[in-house]
Amino acid sequence: MFVKELKLIQKDKFALLLVFALPLMIMGTMYFAINQNTIGKAVDSTGKNEDAIVVGVVDSDPTDTFPGQDLSENFTWYLSKSPDLIVLLYENEEDALEALYQNIVQAYCVIPYGFEGNITGDIPAIVDIHISSTDFALQGTIYGIFSDAVNEFRYDHGWVKGEIAIERIREFAPQGNQAAASFGVFMLVFSVFIAVSATAAQAIVGDIPLNRMLLTPATKFETVIAKTLAYFFIGVVQGFFLLLLWMGLFQIVPNTDLLTLNIILWLMSISGSALGVLISTVVTTRLQANQSFLFLLFGSMIFGTGYMDVGVVDEVYPLNLGRIMMVDTAFKGIPLVEFTGEIMTLGVVSLVLFLLAWMIFVKRTTLA
Repeated sequence: MFVKELKLIQKDKFALLLVFALPLMIMGTMYFAINQNTIGKAVDSTGKNEDAIVVGVVDSDPTDTFPGQDLSENFTWYLSKSPDLIVLLYENEEDALEALYQNIVQAYCVIPYGFEGNITGDIPAIVDIHISSTDFALQGTIYGIFSDAVNEFRYDHGWVKGEIAIERIREFAPQGNQAAASFGVFMLVFSVFIAVSATAAQAIVGDIPLNRMLLTPATKFETVIAKTLAYFFIGVVQGFFLLLLWMGLFQIVPNTDLLTLNIILWLMSISGSALGVLISTVVTTRLQANQSFLFLLFGSMIFGTGYMDVGVVDEVYPLNLGRIMMVDTAFKGIPLVEFTGEIMTLGVVSLVLFLLAWMIFVKRTTLA
C-alpha cells in the first residue's frame, strides 16, 4: 500500500511541482529580502538612500540661550544630513499632522519650546516623533534612524549626558488594545480571504454528486455561480463574526463605521471564493487542491503583508488591496468612497477569476 501511494503521487505531476515550488518560493523570498537589506542604495548626488524616510520637522523653540548658533535649527540640519531621512519643514504641528494623514510624510518630529535651554542646562529635551499607526514597518525602524542623528549631534557638540530624549507617539490609532488593533486589522482580511479560498478550493474537484447533477438541465455556468455565491455567503458570516470578536474581546473602537469594515470583508469574501473555485476547477485531485491552498497560503503570507515591495502585485492582489483599505478606514477613518479604484480592481479581478473558472470547468469531462 505504501508503494502504491508513492506511485500515485509520482504520477501526479502537478502535486510534485508544488512540492518543490513551495520551498523555492519561501527560500527565494528570504534570499531576496536579506540581500535587499544589505545593498547600499544611494541614488542621487544628495547621497540619500532609495528607501529614505520622509519626515516633517516642526521647530517650536524660538529661545536663544546657546552662544553662537540656534541649536534647534542645528539639530534639524543634522536630521537632514542623515542619508536615511528626507526632511520637510512645517510651521506648526497641525500642518505636519495633516501631511502625515495625507501620506506626504511618513513621520514628523516636534522640537519643543525650551529645547535649547534644556540642553544648555543639562536637562533632557524631549523630542516627540509622531508616527502613523498604519505604518507598521516604520514603527520598528524610525527610532534607530533618529537615534543615529541624535548621537552624531551630541558627539559633535561634546555632549554625553543624554541631553536629548526621543518619545514615539502613534497617530490615528483606534481606541482599545493597540497590539490587537495593529495585528488584528490585517488578520481580519487575511482570515476571511484565506479561509474562503481554502474551503472553495474543494468545491468542485472530486464532487461525485455534482457529476450526477450535471446530467440534469443544470449547466456548468450555473454550477460555478452557485459555488461562488455559497462560499461568498459563508465568508460574509465569518467576517461579521470576526469583527464582533475583534471589537468585543479587545475593546477596539475603529475610526469608521461597522458597515464600511463589513463591505471590505465582503470584497475579500467574493474574491477569495472566486479564487478558490478557480483552483478547484484547475486541479484534478483533492491532494492537488490541498497543496494549491498551501501554495496560496504561504504566498499570501510573503507577498500580502506589506513588509516587502512586491511591485504590481500590490495593485491587483485582493489581499493586498483589502489590507490597505481596512487599515486606512479603521485607523484613519478615510471614507470608503476614496477607494473607488481599489474596489473596481477587486471587482474586475473577481470577475476574471470567475470567468476563468467557468471556461476551465466547461472543458472538464470528469471531476476526479
